[in-house]
Amino acid sequence: MMFTETVEKIRLIKGEKNVPGFDPNNGNENARYLYLLEAPGPGSVKSGYISFDNNDATARNLSAQLAAAGIDRSEIAIWNAVPWYLGKEDFSKIRSPKPTEIIEAQNYLVEVIDRMPVLKCIVLVGAQARRMHLFLSAKVSVRILTCHHTSSQVANRNSAAAQENIEIFRKMKE
Repeated sequence: MMFTETVEKIRLIKGEKNVPGFDPNNGNENARYLYLLEAPGPGSVKSGYISFDNNDATARNLSAQLAAAGIDRSEIAIWNAVPWYLGKEDFSKIRSPKPTEIIEAQNYLVEVIDRMPVLKCIVLVGAQARRMHLFLSAKVSVRILTCHHTSSQVANRNSAAAQENIEIFRKMKE
């Protein structure tokens, strides 16, 4: 079974345009590391993929941090704690997931993880993704790490955030 089946199921329920798929240039089902972000931003919805190739600061920062840590895209899959878009229809503003949305998304996350036979580690990127930690701790035996969100907002508030993420990503590979 492929990730696309899970994405298609969610699209049927949430609306096709609101659920970006996995970046086909990443390792995805064959990935060793799953990076779990919060929810898709407008760039992901517009491109149709959750990708660090999208034209936004969060994607660029994640790409730079992965490269600095020596993580190849063939080793990763990128998904979201809540995989559907949570912003305004005109893409002018995004909001954080509600607790009920995090709970609703949990079963989809299990489907994704079950399709990753060589998964070694899940990295929870940002505070909203960390809300999945307790759930994941009861469901998986792989390592779970957390790091800062890669948005400009976080970088502007914490100048050490990017370097701390890079160190976590390097430690993940040990």
